[in-house]
Amino acid sequence: MSKRPAQACPPAAKSARQSDLVSEMILDRPAILYTGDVALPKDAAVSSVFVVGQPAAMKAFVAAAPEFLKQELSNFVTVHDDASSATVSRPSQIVTMIKQTDLTGEDKFVKLVLINIPTEASRHNNPARPDAVAKALVKFPDFTAPGSRDVHVFALGNTARDAAVTGISVGRAAFRFNLSTKRGAPCEMPSPKITVGVWSAESGPASKELCKALGVVVDKMRMSATLTDMPTNFLNTTTYVSFMERLVGDLKALGRDVKMNVIQGNELEEQGFGGLWNVGKACTANPPALVVLSWNASNANPDDKSIVLVGKGIVYDTGGLALKSREGMSMMKRDMGGSAGLLGAFAAIVESDVKLGKPLYFVGCLAENSIGPDAFRMDDIITMYSGLTVEINNTDAEGRLVMADGAAYAAKHLNPEFLIDMATLTGASGIATGHFHAAIMANSEEVEKAAVEAGRKIGDMVHPLIFCPEFHRAELQSDVADLKNSVRSREATRALATTALSRTSLIDILPIV
Repeated sequence: MSKRPAQACPPAAKSARQSDLVSEMILDRPAILYTGDVALPKDAAVSSVFVVGQPAAMKAFVAAAPEFLKQELSNFVTVHDDASSATVSRPSQIVTMIKQTDLTGEDKFVKLVLINIPTEASRHNNPARPDAVAKALVKFPDFTAPGSRDVHVFALGNTARDAAVTGISVGRAAFRFNLSTKRGAPCEMPSPKITVGVWSAESGPASKELCKALGVVVDKMRMSATLTDMPTNFLNTTTYVSFMERLVGDLKALGRDVKMNVIQGNELEEQGFGGLWNVGKACTANPPALVVLSWNASNANPDDKSIVLVGKGIVYDTGGLALKSREGMSMMKRDMGGSAGLLGAFAAIVESDVKLGKPLYFVGCLAENSIGPDAFRMDDIITMYSGLTVEINNTDAEGRLVMADGAAYAAKHLNPEFLIDMATLTGASGIATGHFHAAIMANSEEVEKAAVEAGRKIGDMVHPLIFCPEFHRAELQSDVADLKNSVRSREATRALATTALSRTSLIDILPIV
């Protein structure tokens, strides 16, 4: 007797289930709690306690630390209280078990981890060394393994800002996305509850206002990171849009004036989004989309200036018909990281109710650069939203096409005073600035300097690249269209990406970064 074939899940039902799972993994997970209270409650179900900071902050914290860990902390500080250990380039640590008495009078053993963060920092680094904090913590399963028990961290700093930066770095190390079944069914494994006590030698416990702000910022950073880590069979253009709908609903529940508009599939072609439509049209299961979120725009006048965030949301990049190699295609699930980063920034600003004095927009340019009968080809000529025609000479130079349509839409409809785009636009930028500093290109020196300084203060470092598009426009000349989408010479790829973006979106006159 032959077995009855299993019925396939209807595409709509499958997509809905995936959308729910994406939202649950990100929006329903426990938030990291930030507090200025350095007293560890006796009724806390904590399995691990971490103390993280630089030598001077560690030494100052001994007097304020909870009684049950003072002796171990004092011994650790004594061992490391010399000039050589204060300037090492690597963290030092000890891991031990200590006894704590709970509310019932019973003794329990808690794992104590003391991590001494190096002070060595050049002018292009943050003096609190947040990179070393996250790198040290991520090695511990207490932070990275789903299903772990609750954790308490004391984030220390010499100054209040240093302590805040250290606290943010704790959030970077925390569990984000892991479907390993080693410890049971992945969907039943909650991430650990993490409480972070923020304390500085300069001003003691952090204020409630600062802790609240840190909680929002870190939560949205983790949201962005989790979205970026998700594989495309979870996060495609359809589930990404659904996730944003859920996020908007959560922000509205806080009383925020947030609106969402989606232009998707054939509507993009009909409305003239030639860049975004052509890049994503081969993926018929999950069509491309332009998602526009707005805050405080309902009562804005047509001539009111705005701030616009335009993010590249290529949920997967095969390279199109200019197919990437196996090595080159690996991790292309992260090609939507720019949109995830700016979506997190938008959500953090809105939830924190930052007083901008003008409308704020997020424009997400979502597509999967796939292959198939409908894929766009080399030699195709497409018409962008700006009206310019582009000859395609590289289907793997797709980011500038989708971003240009998003930027052109912003310039035409949103009246931007200031436009920020974020993208994994070319590998050339990674070669130019390395793995630890993002590349920034801006047509405003003032904006460039502000971004570099802000990045250094918080530990998200950026470094400026040359912005001089007039030197490179000849590389994009076409005999049959207004311009080509890629370079003739591979020696100027990063500069050309920005030149192509600004040229095809017609936004040369705006302050852009």
